[in-house]
Amino acid sequence: MVLILAGRGDASSEAVGLGLAQRGCPVVRASAADLALAKWYHAEGEGTRVVLPDGTPLDDGRIGAVLNRLEGPDLPQFARAPAEDRDYAAAEFAALLASWLNGLSDRGVPVANPPGSDDAWSAALHPLGWHALAVAHRLRVGDFAVASSVRGGVCRGLERVGAGDWPSGCDVAGWYRTAPGRGAVRRVWVFGADCGGLEAGLATRCTAFVRALGLRYAALDFVEERGGLRLIEVVARPPLDDAALAGRCVRWLSAALEGAR
Repeated sequence: MVLILAGRGDASSEAVGLGLAQRGCPVVRASAADLALAKWYHAEGEGTRVVLPDGTPLDDGRIGAVLNRLEGPDLPQFARAPAEDRDYAAAEFAALLASWLNGLSDRGVPVANPPGSDDAWSAALHPLGWHALAVAHRLRVGDFAVASSVRGGVCRGLERVGAGDWPSGCDVAGWYRTAPGRGAVRRVWVFGADCGGLEAGLATRCTAFVRALGLRYAALDFVEERGGLRLIEVVARPPLDDAALAGRCVRWLSAALEGAR
């Protein structure tokens, strides 16, 4: 079976789930709340068994592939708990989920995408990390700087990475990178070894880069500049509700499921 983890109403997971079902692939969908309310069993040497609130069992041995589109915890049983208790429960639940999904991945089950070390809900690295990894895979990126001060124009010509504004006149350290050019953003999709729309050498480097990030699929955003394509963003949980993209994901997961069999 293919296990799809996503919030209710996630159009991407619905499109992929429908495509898999039309191919005859067994599909089970579960939300973060479903997993939080489920019954969990684990025995050494026997793996993990999860029984969802509706009675559906999820045994490690039956799961052939996982599409993970969860974006954060949903713990209905802690809805009225104090904030510190909710935070603690969310951290514990994230650790449990990460352990389970990474355990499946370690056993050879394709998990797209497993939780990462930087964020329990996303496998993508901090921008500084993926910039460095992209350079190691001979992908063109802009300069990246860690600034301890924004005074004196030290960050002139650079854009700040990450959300959040500071009060006017406040001197705050931050991460900065070269602002992308004015060219149109070109999004390239990677599903396993499938990376269409690029010349062969660049496509191979992109798929190797995505694997090195710990991802099974991703969207890579490039801008066209004088020196060629420059990578400006990695999207670890891109939308898949476009019919063509959902179809590519379905074919890739179907192949992974056949490989698991």
